Formats: sequence, C-alpha cells, structure tokens
Amino acid sequence: MKKVLKIIAIILGFIILIIGTFIFIGWRKMQKLDLAQEKANYIMDNLDRPNIGKKFPIKYFPREKLDPVLKMIRQNCDWKNKDGKFVDFFTTKNINGTDQTAFIYEYYMRCDSLRFILSFNVEDDPELMGLNFEPLEKENSMIIFPEKQLKYRK
Repeated sequence: MKKVLKIIAIILGFIILIIGTFIFIGWRKMQKLDLAQEKANYIMDNLDRPNIGKKFPIKYFPREKLDPVLKMIRQNCDWKNKDGKFVDFFTTKNINGTDQTAFIYEYYMRCDSLRFILSFNVEDDPELMGLNFEPLEKENSMIIFPEKQLKYRK
C-alpha cells in the first residue's frame, strides 16, 4: 500500500511540476507582451516629439528613411489633436524566424486617417522591428475584432 501511495505521489508531483512550468512560461510571455505594448503606447503617444527616433532601432529603421516620415507627421498631422486609439494586436509565429506581435492603432488626423502597425520581436526583450501605416478604409486581416475599429465607433 505504501508503495502505491509513493508512486501516486511521484506522479502527482510530476504533473504539478509540468503544469507549473507551463504556467510560468505563459506568465513570462504575457510579461513580454505587456512590455512591448507599453513601448508601442509610448511611441504612439510621443510620435511628434523630436527625440522619438531614438526608440526606433537603427538596424531596422535607417535614419535617412525614418526621419522624413517623423518630420512629416510633426509638421503636417497636428499629432497632439489626433482622434483615435489602440485597436487590436496580432501575434505571428514564424518557423525558423522571429515571432512578432503587431500592435494596431487608428487615428483621424489633419493630414489623413491612418492605421499604424508597430511590430515587435517578443522572443527576448521586446524590440521594435517594423512600422507600417495604411489608410483606415483598407481592410486588414490582422484586426481580429473589427468592431473596435474607429469606423465602427458610435
């Protein structure tokens, strides 16, 4: 009888260890996603600031390409008076590549109505890898909950 109880205890201990490991891995992943979203929110809140270019890694954003875009936004879009918000996020798993999470924001601005998509590498310390923008009218399959989009706002 004692032998059976020892075996059951070992099996239960092993199961608890496995479950605990999965919970820990999930918790760490959520921490990284939260940090990536904090970084994305900071960039979007401060996109019109002259020093925001420092938040864009040079290896993905050559200054000669990034600076004119940021300057255009500062000069033409009245960023402080934009109307919009964070809309959704989308995670991509890449086999033999970098897993990415895209944070999607939509804004009505003086210069245009645009959707901004910031892509982060979330495997290690979250790092900005991409910035894309497109018209709000364009359908985007990355938006999982379209009812959150500005065009459906009441």
